[in-house]
Amino acid sequence: MQMVPQQPPEAPQQPKVRIGLDHFNFLAVLGKGNFGKVMLAETKSTKRLYAIKVLKKEFIIENDEVESTKSEKRVFMIANKERHPFLLNLHACFQTETRVYFVMEYISGGDLMLHIQRGQFGLKRAQFYAAEVLLALKYFHENGVIYRDLKLDNIMLTLDGHIKVADYGLCKENMWYGATTSTFCGTPEFMAPEILLDKRYGRAVDWWAFGVLIYQMLLQQSPFRGEDEDEIYDAILADEPLYPIHMPRDSVSILQKLLTREPELRLGSGPTDAQEVMSHAFFRNINWDDIYHKRVPPPFLPQISSPTDTSNFDQERGTDERKNASGITYNVDAL
Repeated sequence: MQMVPQQPPEAPQQPKVRIGLDHFNFLAVLGKGNFGKVMLAETKSTKRLYAIKVLKKEFIIENDEVESTKSEKRVFMIANKERHPFLLNLHACFQTETRVYFVMEYISGGDLMLHIQRGQFGLKRAQFYAAEVLLALKYFHENGVIYRDLKLDNIMLTLDGHIKVADYGLCKENMWYGATTSTFCGTPEFMAPEILLDKRYGRAVDWWAFGVLIYQMLLQQSPFRGEDEDEIYDAILADEPLYPIHMPRDSVSILQKLLTREPELRLGSGPTDAQEVMSHAFFRNINWDDIYHKRVPPPFLPQISSPTDTSNFDQERGTDERKNASGITYNVDAL
């Protein structure tokens, strides 16, 4: 009789823990708007801190944002795939009867809008942030995503001085080289001319916004200004940005090439995308591998007094309007 060796009993599988509201203590409001709130929360078991984006289902449904909310989660999955160093990562997602919850990593250093209001960055600091943002955009574009909401408010600063691009609500998927879309969306000062002219557009809109971002970081003001949205739009379509005499030639050059109204002539609009921008003389002293692996010492470290200190989140900064994918303007400081 042949003896069959007995198989060891299988270890009982641990049931997957379903993350829900009862896992968290909510500590503070980091931001709020018609869509809901972003809350600082800690897990009850480990006291680990997270930023939780709370979306009202009623608002999502009424404004036809169901698909864009699903898309936002998919974009988080794209960011998570590589745990990209300069993209905000998602830890969990769950829902209740009335709300959807995105549990995100908490970045306590505040956003670049807050920090530039505290003082001008200078060339080296602006180059450093621009290089990290560029690698985030490069990764998005390589994965068929255009961001469409690049602005100082959406770039968070970690305590070790590196950036994290946040808020994927206006991202568009399946936007490979040559693909176009037509949704009117974005933040007025950062919207490319082709969006304002209701033309079909591609990923070059992100490089236009990147130019506006660099201009703001270098000069503490927008290249296209106005008293209201219409004046800003007119400026984007007609005005030429002003460049101070003392601005270095490479800085002027990259801004002029990024802020080119014809998208097909804009720096970064070709098939090599981000590589075009990375090769510009403005970044000649940048070692891109060192930037990606965070081997370059950051020029500035934000300060907090304790892990739960939210002083880098300025609730009184004022209104921040943007147009969402439905073209609805909302004020993110009013709930």
